[in-house]
Amino acid sequence: MKKKKVFYVSVLSVLLCFPLLGFKYSNNGVTSSTSSSDIEVSSTSTTSLESSTVVSTETTFSSSDVNDKSTINQTNDEETENQIKQEAPIAEKFYVSIIDKNYQLLEEPNGEVLQDNGENYQRTFAAQEIDDNGTKLYLLFSPEKQVGYIQPNSTEQVIGQEGKLFSETDVYGSINSADVTLFNSNFQANGTTSALKDHTYKIDGFYNHFDGKQYYLLKDVTDKFVGIVESIAVEKTKDQAGQKHSVNDYYSVVKNNQKVWKNFDFEELGTSELFVDQTFNVKEWYYHFNGTKYFVLYDNSANFKGIVEEGTIQRASSPGGIWKTASQYVTITKNNWTIWKDFNFKNGSSTNNLYQRTYRVTGWYRHINGTKYLSVYDNKGIWQGYLNEDGAQVVDTPGGQWHSTNQYVTVTKNNWTIWKDFNFKNGSSTKNMYQKTYRVTGWYRHYNGSKYLSVYDNKGNWQGYLNEGGAQVVNNPGGQWHSTNQYVTITKNNWTIWKDFNFKNGSSTKNMYQKTYRVTGWYRHYNGSKYLSVYNNNGNWQGYLNEGGAAKAAGAQGTGFSINKSVLVIKSGYSIWNNFGWKEKARTNSLINKTYQIKWYYKHMNGSTYYSLYDSSNGNWFGYVNSGAVRERRGTAHYLGTSRQRVMNELYAHQNDRFYLSTPYRGLSSSNPEPFLSPYGAPNAYGPGMNCTGFVAYVMRRSGGNLNRISGITQGWGSYANAYNWRDALMRNTEYYTFNSIDALLKSGKAQKGDIIYFDPVWTDINYDCHIGIFWGNRSNENRIWHQVLAGNMQSHIFSGTRFSKIYLFPQD
Repeated sequence: MKKKKVFYVSVLSVLLCFPLLGFKYSNNGVTSSTSSSDIEVSSTSTTSLESSTVVSTETTFSSSDVNDKSTINQTNDEETENQIKQEAPIAEKFYVSIIDKNYQLLEEPNGEVLQDNGENYQRTFAAQEIDDNGTKLYLLFSPEKQVGYIQPNSTEQVIGQEGKLFSETDVYGSINSADVTLFNSNFQANGTTSALKDHTYKIDGFYNHFDGKQYYLLKDVTDKFVGIVESIAVEKTKDQAGQKHSVNDYYSVVKNNQKVWKNFDFEELGTSELFVDQTFNVKEWYYHFNGTKYFVLYDNSANFKGIVEEGTIQRASSPGGIWKTASQYVTITKNNWTIWKDFNFKNGSSTNNLYQRTYRVTGWYRHINGTKYLSVYDNKGIWQGYLNEDGAQVVDTPGGQWHSTNQYVTVTKNNWTIWKDFNFKNGSSTKNMYQKTYRVTGWYRHYNGSKYLSVYDNKGNWQGYLNEGGAQVVNNPGGQWHSTNQYVTITKNNWTIWKDFNFKNGSSTKNMYQKTYRVTGWYRHYNGSKYLSVYNNNGNWQGYLNEGGAAKAAGAQGTGFSINKSVLVIKSGYSIWNNFGWKEKARTNSLINKTYQIKWYYKHMNGSTYYSLYDSSNGNWFGYVNSGAVRERRGTAHYLGTSRQRVMNELYAHQNDRFYLSTPYRGLSSSNPEPFLSPYGAPNAYGPGMNCTGFVAYVMRRSGGNLNRISGITQGWGSYANAYNWRDALMRNTEYYTFNSIDALLKSGKAQKGDIIYFDPVWTDINYDCHIGIFWGNRSNENRIWHQVLAGNMQSHIFSGTRFSKIYLFPQD
């Protein structure tokens, strides 16, 4: 080894030889200005002089002494001081970075090679140039110590303590700290990395600073300088995506026109339209070198679904996803599902009590499990929970879901409102619908909790929406059963009484006509008619009868039928009833052969007919009697054994010839009636001639009448040729009406062509006489009679040859 040139220096001289090896640090970082006072020298430094300049290896540089203003102990030895000035010229300090990967670092000039395993490659050191027998070496120092000797060509001299910028290729770094100092290109502090946190940049190069720290020079995607930061604030990667940020969050896709990527080579999987409103698990995210933040989406089964930009999604607080505001109504369609109180799916309740009811939805979530959950409220604003959308149907109005049906209802409220819409502003009263039956084609369970029926009449006209509380559902179109206990009398003899409301099984009312039945209840049918449920006196059901075929009765006696006939009491032992509570008024024993007028009759439910009797003489009501106790006094033709039609046939046959007309009058003069029954057309042995009674008697006999019914009842003079005898016989045995004047007769409407008219005389007149004839008006009010008068047989206006006190009208039937 070459012999070193040795210089003997004091500690002070050594310090003076390296005036720039120390470092000052400002508050913002390292500065390049240093002074010799910043170098700490060991008290054991050598003071011997050799052929080479020697600096003790005990000399150290410490960053902890950067701001230390300690005073270096100086000798007062003026001689030593002078010697330093004369024998130890000050060496210039500079900085170098080791650039040779195969560098050798010597412990001493021409000494042993230090085995540092290349760890100082690209590091920056303070250096002093020395001459070792003509060979130039650099003595390197770190802030803490002397490092060793190195060939100058293994280094590159640099301007500042930061050292050489070593270029990087395809290397990127993500900022992982927000409070590290950011330096500008001159290594002057320029704030912190707060604004750069998580961003990814290209590492354009790095500095291995004299202070032992590594710094990266960062550029953005446009190759614009961003800043220089310490390496501890950067995570390096070869991937432009930058640092992987592991998380376990949930996000919902909120944009439908964004790209979805397969990888960071940006191979497209499609667009976010497929995922919009869906929720995903985000397990990592990246802040790409291109300046965009990307999130990696996974489904509920941890399957990778794609990579999207930050703006495509929105973070959710739970796996339920993000809240989507809505304002709609739904009807619950599942009665065995669960409505949840949270998205842990541990706290829930059955939808059984919510089934088919309508609720308000204020918003919804699309859960990571792929299901949409509705946030459900009742009409009082009470939250019910989260319901899977498949358990409900969205409806257009608060009316709820339409439920189709086909049933009938009877309206049971007469003061409710039936609505035209669910705004409840357009409606009408149910008054006119009360107890009527309607068809329901469907219904709604409204948000207000009520069920509304969609009601139609039997013509298919929609009536409106009726709260179900205003009607009763019935099993058939017959409607609601209305219980009652009343009696009716059948008034139609050709109607049908039905066994069901299909109207296919029925029977005629012919055999029920005018009979009385018990009604236990009724229906107001969908067709608009009221049907009575009819039972006979044995309790046997007869069927359903339209109420128009019966008359309501006050009791089991039935309804009264008006009549105006006479009856003759013919049987004893019968009661005369004061009422149909069977209070007896009298018995028929003392009434035999007495005549009474019937104004009403009743067909009692017990099967008997009862007559309402009136006294013929004064018109006073007498009581009710079973029809079996009397014989009805029918018309003249019936009494004599013929008919009105046969009488009319006889008269019509001769109304225009001289068979009767013009027959001369022959006054009654003997008990033998035959001489007075001899018309022109068929004279007997006595020759033509008739009195008024003879004309009537002959017509009735030629019509088939038995005149002995007159003579056999009365034994009066003149027999059936005497009108008094006809009066007495017919009053006793037939129906008749009395009038005080001809005008009253004509106005009564009772008279029919062919009836017998009898005029009772004024008995106080000297020449009183009666008169009899046949009514010949074509109308009941036409003033015409066919009779035998003194002038002969004729058809004329109605008159009597003498004054009369009363007119009797004896109908033929």
